[in-house]
Amino acid sequence: MVGCLDLNDPTVEAPETVVARIERALPYVKPENVILAPDCGMKYLPRDVAFGKMQAMVAAAKLLRERHGGRRQG
Repeated sequence: MVGCLDLNDPTVEAPETVVARIERALPYVKPENVILAPDCGMKYLPRDVAFGKMQAMVAAAKLLRERHGGRRQG
């Protein structure tokens, strides 16, 4: 799991920001082994901010699959 959201900042990240954070881990972890994670719990964030951050994480996952391959699970 790679923590890819900054929960200390209430600003919702752009998907490209999340992608860049994950890509920094790729020299150390195979793309197929990466699991995107929010970095910690979101219980202290307002619901709309938490939802926006999760949407950015999902969009980043889609971009990463396009760039680095990988199969969708589920």
